[in-house]
Amino acid sequence: MRWLMRIMIAMICCLGFLANAGFTAEMKTVVLVEYTSEPAKTTMKQHVLAGLAQAGFQENTNLKLVSFEAPRPADWPEQVAQLAPDVVIEYSGETGVTAKLHELGVPTVSYWGTAPYVGPDGIPTANITGVYTGHKDTVYNSLKLLHTIAPLKPGQQAVFFENKQRVIFPKEEVLDALKRLDVPLKAIEDTTHYEDWQAALLKYNEDPEVGWLVVLAWPYLKRDGTIPDRNVEVAQWQRERLKKPYVTFWVPTVQSGVLCAFAVDTDDVALQLAEMAARILKGEPIQSIKAEYPRKTLVAINRKTADFMGITLSLDALKLANVIFNDYEGKDVIRK
Repeated sequence: MRWLMRIMIAMICCLGFLANAGFTAEMKTVVLVEYTSEPAKTTMKQHVLAGLAQAGFQENTNLKLVSFEAPRPADWPEQVAQLAPDVVIEYSGETGVTAKLHELGVPTVSYWGTAPYVGPDGIPTANITGVYTGHKDTVYNSLKLLHTIAPLKPGQQAVFFENKQRVIFPKEEVLDALKRLDVPLKAIEDTTHYEDWQAALLKYNEDPEVGWLVVLAWPYLKRDGTIPDRNVEVAQWQRERLKKPYVTFWVPTVQSGVLCAFAVDTDDVALQLAEMAARILKGEPIQSIKAEYPRKTLVAINRKTADFMGITLSLDALKLANVIFNDYEGKDVIRK
């Protein structure tokens, strides 16, 4: 009887091994809807792949990966629908893209587009979960950082550049943060389109009453519907002209020439997204995967931009920084 029992146990173990092997060998389809600007695009993708690999999903082994830079191509939603992916990982920064994924009904983990699709407790109400854009006081803390690095002169005001296509944080949150910091607001400019953004920047660039710009997101489209080159037409054009400081939420845009950032660590966000996506790939329903806040925050400063703007960086400001850029290429960087 003992030998029979041993054979039965061995058979059960063998079947379990084969079942597990079958699971890991089953090809899963993941669609990435990516951010379009470098270097964030490349580094985030690397960290997504690393996070999926850590969970047991290797590209070309048991993982088919397809990438899009939505909203290009124009028919990307149709292509995604045809692929019928097991999960979409979306970090395009376009709220319209997240809305389209919601319409498609595919399981999606998103960065930037999460909040409208989860309840107050973070539980998904539809087919989307992910990582929130930032913490509840991100805008306030960002402007507080800007006050430390480039304090306003007496009587100076701020101008809010509102991008209605890329709503990173609600306008009400911006206005509340300015009020809490006793920063007067001179104007709100609609800078959704590239040409309006250029005009507003030049309009206030020489205005002595304006000390800060509040820019949550760069423009994504021109008036004719084409997409400006973010490295040349946006980043380079701005850093060659801009004399007014503002704070951003991305370390790569500080490398590109923005003065400073109270930034989410986007590489770590990519790992978070991968971890959530892996849970879906392993069979967990999306409704059980609560939205999360970013785990890491960084402070970044561009010393070359400060010099260009005539801003003397205090020792306190430099102590706050986790990343200090001395150029626009990312070759001369101090990381702490």
